[in-house]
Amino acid sequence: MATYYSPRPSPVNLNAPNDEYNLEVDTSKIVVEGPTFNNLPESCDKFRILVIGKAGVGKSTICSVVFGVPPEKTGVSHRTVGTKREKVWQPITFPGENENLVLHDSGGFEAGDLKCVDEINSFIRYCISCRSNRPIESAEKEFFLNADVGDIPVVVVFTQFDTLVDDHFCQLRRRQRNRTKAVDMDQLEKDAMNFAIADYDSNYRGQFEREFGRRLRVAIIRLSMPQPEDGEPMETSGVDSLVKETRGMLLADGLKLLWTAAQCHSADMKLKESINLGMDVFWKAVGTSSIPFIPFVGATALYSAFIKILKIINTIWGIPSCTPLLHDSKVRNLFLQGCFDASAGDILTSKFLVALNFFGPLTATQTSTVILKMIAGISLLYEKLFWYIKNHPERVVSPATIGRMVMEFRRSQGQRNMSARLTYRINITNCYDKAACLAELEEAVEAGRSVMGKEGMRRKTIVHK
Repeated sequence: MATYYSPRPSPVNLNAPNDEYNLEVDTSKIVVEGPTFNNLPESCDKFRILVIGKAGVGKSTICSVVFGVPPEKTGVSHRTVGTKREKVWQPITFPGENENLVLHDSGGFEAGDLKCVDEINSFIRYCISCRSNRPIESAEKEFFLNADVGDIPVVVVFTQFDTLVDDHFCQLRRRQRNRTKAVDMDQLEKDAMNFAIADYDSNYRGQFEREFGRRLRVAIIRLSMPQPEDGEPMETSGVDSLVKETRGMLLADGLKLLWTAAQCHSADMKLKESINLGMDVFWKAVGTSSIPFIPFVGATALYSAFIKILKIINTIWGIPSCTPLLHDSKVRNLFLQGCFDASAGDILTSKFLVALNFFGPLTATQTSTVILKMIAGISLLYEKLFWYIKNHPERVVSPATIGRMVMEFRRSQGQRNMSARLTYRINITNCYDKAACLAELEEAVEAGRSVMGKEGMRRKTIVHK
């Protein structure tokens, strides 16, 4: 038995010497490094994307919706100074709004500039409007026939699909009026959508595939971007598919993580990645299937695991105003309190087991449960912060904001559901099984979200495998 739980190296040092619950932990002395991802391509610390297309096809709107930045700040289609090459390759960044993204303006992008495509090492998005009767023109032919993009994935986005639906709706309505019959508006809208989809499949997507063939590294998406009379953009449709297809086309795991962090549309995608990355820390912390757990884990070791989980989840959600706050131990401890509905002092002292309803030594089952609660709690708190910023883009996250969110979460039924699920479902029969722990963690997070939805903080957008 002693050999089974023998000390072994661990990234979170779960065998820290003299680490006991009756020893106070000075959390202010623990340094939190800047957010990073592993396995990134060389010189690629941000997601770089080149957006190509004529003026007026909706490039700025797409970037605003997907990346959570004001359309007037994207710089797409608005740059008029400099040479063609300078316009294309001058990076557009968004400090304080989206630190994981670099956009490149397509202004002046012509055949002579195609040799520079290799400077974009993440992604290319080519936008074509459905308003045009000739969607595939000379510029599109020049790019897709002559551009050597190598392994860079390309998404062709047929924008303004809503205008195609409107055109078919007007045609159908005129026919109905000529027949002097009562107009069924609901049926008319359904028919218009069906005709528009058939038109798109034949004359837009279909023409593209006939011209250039089906390519493994090219995805085709259609988007609707209706504009009301006051000029403010309405809710777009098709962005879910765009975000999901983009991630699916990326080959490197590091780029997938960068994309998940850079996109600000899908909370589900971020939450899913938070759980997966948290599980990576969890499994490194508790061991492997052959030496799964260390039976006695003290407060310092648990706090080290907590810091690693907090750091990686913070990176995935990409809330710039939140990152600097994590250098403050008081702010970090707020997140810790939300995970367990207990004060940080209680968690990191001899009262820890009592606070968690554990009695006796912290065994394999309890070690697993504690770390899983950290992952679930931090992930759910970041989702609350995500929707807070999305609903109030003019605001920044402050310590007071985090404190308020933590207090709301600690008092919520969602926190109790999450905690109870892990307390009573993790046991000696499944705590050694990574897949079983992941499944229970996902169920616990979902239990916490179900109640948060009543507060208007939950919006399911994408569930991807």
